[in-house]
This record gives sequence, structure tokens and C-alpha cells, in this order.
Amino acid sequence: MTEQPPPEFSGPAGPGAWPGAPQPARSGAQIADLIVSIILIIIGVVGFAFLGFLTLFLSMMSDGCYANHCNTGLMSVGWLIALAVPPAVFIGAIIWTIIRLARRKTAWWITLAGAFLAILVWAAGAGLMQAGLGR
Repeated sequence: MTEQPPPEFSGPAGPGAWPGAPQPARSGAQIADLIVSIILIIIGVVGFAFLGFLTLFLSMMSDGCYANHCNTGLMSVGWLIALAVPPAVFIGAIIWTIIRLARRKTAWWITLAGAFLAILVWAAGAGLMQAGLGR
């Protein structure tokens, strides 16, 4: 005879799982994925904080502008892209990583892909600044 939950835990389709049913233990691969994901997130946060600090100095690129030879509008847009978009992309990757970890799916690659995409966006912003020099 199997043990049935009390009637107050029965749903319209019949008895369901106990609300406090134990979750299956994580496998070794899931634990390794969790550890690697956390390490990559920490490295990424520190790295993008440093990159954001260095991006502040990109504004000095306009010091070489004289006699209206530079497109300051393009340089400003490039600087704002290089400063704001990469952290936003990486934060999105962190959120997606956490969601996948909660669903017990492999997630370490999302952090790497987010970091790679954020670096590409930063390079595009710096490239716009370089294009604005007009030399």
C-alpha cells in the first residue's frame, strides 16, 4: 500500500506531490557548472568595472580635436556606447546564467558569451570614437 498525501494536497486531477517534496541531489557536473559560473561572474564583474574605469579616459581622445576637424557628436555617442552598453550586456548574461542555473541547465558558457559580446560592443563604441576624429 502506498502512502497518499492528505486530502488537502489533492488537486483536481487527483493527488499531487507533497509541497515539501525533496529535490533530487545535484550531480557532479551541475556542481562544477555552478562553481565555474560563479567564478566567471566574479571575474567578469571585476573586469568590466576596470574596463568602465578605463572607458572614462577615452573622453581624452577629443583633446586632439582642433579647428572643428572632429565630429564630437559621433565621438560622444561612441563614448556613451562604450561606457554604458557593455555592463548592461554582461548584467543580462548574469541574469540569464542565474535563470539557467536555477533550472539546472548548463550555464557557464552564457557568461563567456556575454563577456565576449560586451567586449565587441565596447570595441564598436571605441571605434566610433576613433571614426569621429576625422583625420
